[in-house]
Amino acid sequence: MKFPNLRKFIFEVIKEEQLDEKLITYGNRKPYGQVVFLAGGAGSGKGWAIDNFIDSAGFKVRDVDAMKSSIQKLNRLKKVSLNDILKKYGKNISPSDMEKIQLVKDKGVPFYKWDMRKPENVYALHTIVDAMGLKDKTLTALLAGKDNPEVLPNILFDITAKKVSSITEYMVELESAGYKPENIHLTWVLTNYNIALKNNKGRSRVVPEDILLGTHEGAANTVWGLVTKAMPKGMNGRVDVILNNPQHTVYYYDSQGNQLSGATKGFLSLPLKKAGGSILPEKLWKDTLFNWIKDNAPDTITANMK
Repeated sequence: MKFPNLRKFIFEVIKEEQLDEKLITYGNRKPYGQVVFLAGGAGSGKGWAIDNFIDSAGFKVRDVDAMKSSIQKLNRLKKVSLNDILKKYGKNISPSDMEKIQLVKDKGVPFYKWDMRKPENVYALHTIVDAMGLKDKTLTALLAGKDNPEVLPNILFDITAKKVSSITEYMVELESAGYKPENIHLTWVLTNYNIALKNNKGRSRVVPEDILLGTHEGAANTVWGLVTKAMPKGMNGRVDVILNNPQHTVYYYDSQGNQLSGATKGFLSLPLKKAGGSILPEKLWKDTLFNWIKDNAPDTITANMK
């Protein structure tokens, strides 16, 4: 897909009745049986993309940040304690990470009051949630008893895609549950790394900058590798990239010309693959995607891309 006049394309006027056609949709909007892996480095605005750029109505969103909040809430309600969690799952935590958790714990602040604007607290909580295996447990619970393919819930995985394994680790369970490969999709939210850094500092959960860098490097390497080499076994749905920068988004405005909060009517995206089909011919997307990555991903990425 080439854009001879990119500015005109970006700022085209999209009529309100055409808005649904602009959204990225999956499986002809079937209310069951669809899986979306929404990839993007920390601070990429995936939540914004879910609300504004894709047809996410009816999807159960699996977000690790929500799991973290749930654990802290349970601690506040005195249903779980940090000591019990560490006693039970400490074997899944490396000695170096356990030392980092202990440094936060030694400050004496109750677990549920850990300030998520402090990167060291965010890292410690993320490590704890990983050690508990909550992502696997909650998926198993979600799919329990779903023997009929027509009642399989639509699921959206909010992931960084730092590693390919963040996708492939779920494939066996999804396939066993009855999800079809053509209904398992990938959408990458690509945001300028400098914008992501700024977004991160303004979030309620501040990710350590070295971790944030790793998620953006990882997402770019993962998606570029998948579309230029081979998709994971079991994933044969549509693949799209959303360029989530303010200058690439068309907003609604009121009669006074003020931008309406949370209201968008157009955005810039690049389709790479149709559901059930092969990757589109590279001449339609490869140069465009390479330049998007070059202009927006960390500088460490394109040096290793071919």
